[in-house]
Amino acid sequence: MADRNFEGPLRQNPDLIARRFDSTAVLVNIATNRVFELNETGAKVWELLGEGVGADEIVQRLVGEFDVEEQQAADQVRNLIVQFETEGLLVR
Repeated sequence: MADRNFEGPLRQNPDLIARRFDSTAVLVNIATNRVFELNETGAKVWELLGEGVGADEIVQRLVGEFDVEEQQAADQVRNLIVQFETEGLLVR
C-alpha cells in the first residue's frame, strides 16, 4: 500500500447521493444500493475531496481542526481514500 499514489486527481462518483447531517454524512451508491455513514472526520475528508483538496492538504487541515497527530491523520486519510475507491465512491 505504501507505493499507491494518493495525490492523483480524485473525484466523487457521480452515481452517488451524499447528504450532510450536522457533523456526519450519509453516502448512497445508486449503482450498488449500498449506504455508507461517515463520522465527523470521514465527512470532513469527503467534503474536502469533493472540493478537489489533495491528501496532504487534507491531513494538514485535520491536524489544525481536530486533536490528532499528523501521522495518525495521514494514516486515516489514506485508509479512507482506499476505502472510498474500493467501494466505488471515488474515481480517478
